[in-house]
Amino acid sequence: MSKLFMYGTSLEGMEQLMVMVPNFQPRRSGIVINNYFNCEGGVKDCNSSLINVSNRCNDCGYIHSDILSNVYKTRYKRLIKECFGKIRNYSFKDRLKLLINNFKGEIFLNPNHKERFYRVIYEQDLDIYDISPRYIAVIFLLTSDETLWNLQEHSVKPNKFDFNKCNLKQISTDGYAIYQMAKTIWTGKESIEINEIADADLIDDKAFKTIINASLITRYGTDIFLITK
Repeated sequence: MSKLFMYGTSLEGMEQLMVMVPNFQPRRSGIVINNYFNCEGGVKDCNSSLINVSNRCNDCGYIHSDILSNVYKTRYKRLIKECFGKIRNYSFKDRLKLLINNFKGEIFLNPNHKERFYRVIYEQDLDIYDISPRYIAVIFLLTSDETLWNLQEHSVKPNKFDFNKCNLKQISTDGYAIYQMAKTIWTGKESIEINEIADADLIDDKAFKTIINASLITRYGTDIFLITK
């Protein structure tokens, strides 16, 4: 089986290009992504909303965007359940449910976050598939907040961070929470607690999404980028 949703279709080559970071070699290993939907009855079924087992309409080759959205959300939900299922904080679980319900296939906060993240990877000439997931997760966190990144950028080295060289006076409460989560992931020492992450009055939805997705990257590595847009 292929890790590509569009494997075996005329769009397979395009998808391969979409999931590759510019100037990096194709990955050598990773999780297997099954085909999830299929239009088996020609145009009639192609226009239906039923979810079957492959990834395109055999007659027209059209990929249903609503079905793709459902698949992204279903897989995202499963990963979150695996990663956080044992946590019993109900406020935290409620925020996770809201995050899943609003998920549309993008783990980055916005295009600026995505651009900053990949620019760092590119400028350091790193192979994203050979870097520690913890390092990727910390870069993901730090680049999510523009002010935090401007303060912290100078302390980021290939596979290394110096969290002692950052003046945090200018950052927001959300930026501070993201910074503390980055320290937690990198050092292994708890700098932020679940109760704090669960508190919507303390950490807004964007920062919460960043923290959760960084946690998924830490656990599942760069495979998380292959199951989203």
